[in-house]
Amino acid sequence: MPNLGRAFSYLIAAQVQAVSLIFLAYWAGDWLNKNHPIGFNWYVVTFTIGVLGVAQTFYVVIRAAMIQGKQQPEKTDDTKSGSDA
Repeated sequence: MPNLGRAFSYLIAAQVQAVSLIFLAYWAGDWLNKNHPIGFNWYVVTFTIGVLGVAQTFYVVIRAAMIQGKQQPEKTDDTKSGSDA
């Protein structure tokens, strides 16, 4: 059961990081548009980087969950009932 809590905390942390990255991408794009105006919108660059960061974050969380799931030993009939002896 502690592993379930750890998995949920990783997922919540990933969501907080995703929101933070999108907010940072918006802020950086706005700042770049105001201070360094050029022929294209800086939001295209900053949001692309932000979305790649979000994808990497969720990839790491999913990979950690899959590795953690493989490390769990499978219970056999002998280990399920401890009071049979």
